[in-house]
Amino acid sequence: MSHRRSWDEEMISTGHPDGNHAADEDRRRGRAPLPFFPDFALIEALTALVLLIGLLLVASLTRPSLEEIADPTSAGYTPRPEWYFLWFFQTLKYFKGETEVVGTVVLPGIAIALLVALPFLDRGERTRALLPGTRAVRLWPRIVAAGAILGIGFLTLTALRTPTPMSTGPELSTVEAAGQAIFDKMGCASCHAIAGAGGTTGPDLTTFGVQPDARERVLLHFADVARSDGSIMPGYQLSPEELSSLSAYLLGLKGR
Repeated sequence: MSHRRSWDEEMISTGHPDGNHAADEDRRRGRAPLPFFPDFALIEALTALVLLIGLLLVASLTRPSLEEIADPTSAGYTPRPEWYFLWFFQTLKYFKGETEVVGTVVLPGIAIALLVALPFLDRGERTRALLPGTRAVRLWPRIVAAGAILGIGFLTLTALRTPTPMSTGPELSTVEAAGQAIFDKMGCASCHAIAGAGGTTGPDLTTFGVQPDARERVLLHFADVARSDGSIMPGYQLSPEELSSLSAYLLGLKGR
């Protein structure tokens, strides 16, 4: 004889009406009560294992959707959260100005309070079967959960259809991106600022590309190692490919 007690048996022993009703339904249909441990716990563990394997397969077989490389010259970029927080990100768009506190504090607080109060609200209700021959269940928690899932799904799809915020500056070509990498590698930002980011020892390069003698200045600064122009800027020995890439990047800085 097993000494394990199912949830229904526990409810019957404590006189809970729903426990009596569920147990009677099971006996009438010839179904034995399912012990929580190890039967039900094993089912839950296997379900979690299947979901974990699926998650690992998705993570290993797909590539993350990344945006372009961070651009320090861009001042109008709006970051977006990961996909599982997009619904909340979209919700905040409907609460602006003084009503922002409603979307950030009031509504999340109400949702958390309802989740905490759910075990106390879902007590002693009548149950009914969703389909003929199935076990009786409480309907209203499932209806509320389905509505919440549909609402979150709608907000997520709406956020996904919104154009991804991109950099306000011009999109860098392959050559310009290589020049930007050289610019960062040589530490040019320690002396030169771009869009307010960088040092102040050297000239600001935000609008360097619109200056009429920009190309000549690039060649003079980086090709003339002897610094015959009298500049305090140190000389750099760059290959023709590196000089070409760096020139393309600097000439593309037009304050956009």
